Amino acid sequence: MIQRTAGLAAIVLVGGIVQADPGVASNDTLMRQIETLQRQVDRLQAANEAEWLTEQRAEEIRGLVHDVLADADTRASLLQSGMTSGYDGGFFIGSGDGTFSLKVNGQLQLRYVYNQQDLSPTDDNRSGFEMRRTKLKFKGNAFGDWGYVINGAFDRSGGAFELEDFVISYDLGNGWKARGGQFKAPFMREELVSSSRQMLVDRSLVNEEFNQDRSQGIELSWSGDQMRYAVMYSDGLRSSNSPWSDEDTEWGGLTARAEFLASGDWSAFKGMNAFPGTEQSMMIGAAIHYEVEEYGTVSANEVQDLRFTADASLAFDGATIFAAFVYQTLDDDAMLDADRYGFVIQGGMFVSDDTELFARYEYGDYDSAGVEELSAITVGVSRYWNKHGLKWTTDLGFGVDEVDPVWASSGVGWRADAPSEDGQLVLRSQVQLTF
Repeated sequence: MIQRTAGLAAIVLVGGIVQADPGVASNDTLMRQIETLQRQVDRLQAANEAEWLTEQRAEEIRGLVHDVLADADTRASLLQSGMTSGYDGGFFIGSGDGTFSLKVNGQLQLRYVYNQQDLSPTDDNRSGFEMRRTKLKFKGNAFGDWGYVINGAFDRSGGAFELEDFVISYDLGNGWKARGGQFKAPFMREELVSSSRQMLVDRSLVNEEFNQDRSQGIELSWSGDQMRYAVMYSDGLRSSNSPWSDEDTEWGGLTARAEFLASGDWSAFKGMNAFPGTEQSMMIGAAIHYEVEEYGTVSANEVQDLRFTADASLAFDGATIFAAFVYQTLDDDAMLDADRYGFVIQGGMFVSDDTELFARYEYGDYDSAGVEELSAITVGVSRYWNKHGLKWTTDLGFGVDEVDPVWASSGVGWRADAPSEDGQLVLRSQVQLTF
């Protein structure tokens, strides 16, 4: 195009010179004509370069459009297959027909503990931070009515990752469900409620001593409008992460729990507190467990372990009360015949939409020579930003009596007192984030 334009300009110039009167034309006139033609050439050249740049941009745009269309085809394919993903109480992905799904949850607890006691064998005043709980949970369903749970936690001492829950379940319909694997036996309610949904910084000392923890076995459960039942056959209480050949119980352990919803809704008891707006509800629960120690183990006579617990929970619009009693009898048909028990009562009340005050009293009797009774009080406050998803809880515990080594638990911040020394103080402050 530039060559054609320049040629045309030259013809015009020559034609002008030939037709002009030689006597009239001057050098100045010729120079002005040349400058005019040069400006026209420059404009035409600039227009040609702009056209080339436009073609380059067009090529780039064509490539971008191709990429976008390819991505759109991929998304369309996923949509046609019904795939869904996003966040709803956890990050999830699943097929549109509901046949397969996966949800990922996490729990983080950063805790500070200050403990003061008299005549401690180590140090009267101990304090520090810890990552009390760091958990990852994967759950969902496969092949329709089959479900699964894989839950693990990083150890607060050393950071090793350890399996907590492993569940394969099946929905039998009409409220019936069956599951097998490793999970908490249906016994004490305080233990069954997730550590992320507790009212205080942590569970009670009574719970830490008598709770079921995790077992390996199978469970059948049923849930209706006002009643829930669960029966589990297992390797015995606290038998997690153990092979089949472990010497734990003679014939396994049997656990059963029943719950009655006297009023309200089951959802009021997912946690240990009731947020403002909760429907007034009442639930009563009871459970029993029995197991016999494996024959030929440490004890010449196998110990029979029978436990019973009962609890009541009241939920109101921004307030809750919980009380539980647990009883254990140990008998080996020889020297051992002990009856142990404990109870917990606690309550909380929201003084604003996001601030809750709470208190707990707990008592325990171990029925063994030289073991002191437990008596402790704890009070505190929680600030919620997104319910249990983001909260800050601080509480102060006081040992009314000496805390015997039987009742002491580092996991909840209590140490064993020196003989006859009471008045242990435990200050705990914790930030929790769940997703």
